Amino acid sequence: MNEIEEELILSGTWLYDSSEENEVHIVKSNFKPGSGDYEDEYKVREDQYGIFYGIHIGAYSGEKPFMGGTYDSVKEAKEYALTVCPSLNWKSSEKNA
Repeated sequence: MNEIEEELILSGTWLYDSSEENEVHIVKSNFKPGSGDYEDEYKVREDQYGIFYGIHIGAYSGEKPFMGGTYDSVKEAKEYALTVCPSLNWKSSEKNA
């Protein structure tokens, strides 16, 4: 079994309800958890190792799971984040942005 590794790639903030500032993070991981549901197709059902990018909403501690799915590229993760956090502003100093 491989060790799960995570790396914070990109961070930003967005306004919830036009007043409360919240954090959003894109995290690179070598693991994508599967659903475990036998009715799902293999790609969704089974755990996978590779390079994936997940969305974490809220303060990032590295202890909580992704909260917005897992994506194959930073671009896909950023596009999803913009759909759920429309006022999102990324910090430009992050790597791989």
